[in-house]
Amino acid sequence: MAEIPKDMRFLLFGRGAKWMARAGLVMAMLAWVCLIVGIVGDAANKVPGLEPTNWFILMVGFLLGALWSWLTAYFATKEGEK
Repeated sequence: MAEIPKDMRFLLFGRGAKWMARAGLVMAMLAWVCLIVGIVGDAANKVPGLEPTNWFILMVGFLLGALWSWLTAYFATKEGEK
């Protein structure tokens, strides 16, 4: 596979592996918070801001964002090793 030119790496990997890894960690924690709020709201039969189903959909969005950030950080680190 061809190596990515140095001037194009910023466009692909953003601010860097460390920043993306932290962003992924924050999004993963937010996903857990959304899951807990959705479960508690459904069990209590109350609406904590959003419907419980919306909290679960928000959790899936945060998990996909966390996965994307983690993969970007992983490949940015791997590209920097070469």
